Amino acid sequence: MDGDAKWQRWRREIFADSAGEPGFGALLEAARREPKVVERMLRAGLAEGDSVAAQSFIALAAAGLAPADAVSILRTALIRAQDEFRIRVAEGLYALTRDPGWATPVAGVLAGAQSESVRLEAAIALGRFPPTTASVRAMVAGVQDQEYLVRYHAANALLRWAGDRRPVDDVPALLDMITGPAEAGWRAAADELTSRLRG
Repeated sequence: MDGDAKWQRWRREIFADSAGEPGFGALLEAARREPKVVERMLRAGLAEGDSVAAQSFIALAAAGLAPADAVSILRTALIRAQDEFRIRVAEGLYALTRDPGWATPVAGVLAGAQSESVRLEAAIALGRFPPTTASVRAMVAGVQDQEYLVRYHAANALLRWAGDRRPVDDVPALLDMITGPAEAGWRAAADELTSRLRG
């Protein structure tokens, strides 16, 4: 059985092949019983570009069960990772290291992904990182994205980073700017949020 087939079988056993967000309880149990097997299977999952494999490192890190060389494993996966998989690998690296610099790959996905849904995932994920120069720049551009939900989540993150805990829904002037069809309004929202960050 090749690595892909082994991974797919193990993935179904551990994550019950759920359609929604995977649960990680069985993964944590397996990591306590057979850490080397878990590491081997997650390496196979990463080689297949499976986001669930990358997300698994977040759960393992939170439980103190991450493999000793988890950072090296994920750094290697990041080299070829794209789109949602790249986001999840970067999140895993941040969970393991708490280095906000791992926001940079996510910012790159937000700035460059062709898919609106991938840019949306990037905006949501990036908002969970502390702000960096690269992430702020990407979020400011995200406020001017063609897709409304990307603009919405980017605006929410920039508000939080500026110290304002309100969702953009509770800031009517900003909400009007990002919901309008005119790109001039989106630019105005970006300028307003940038000034709040500087202020």
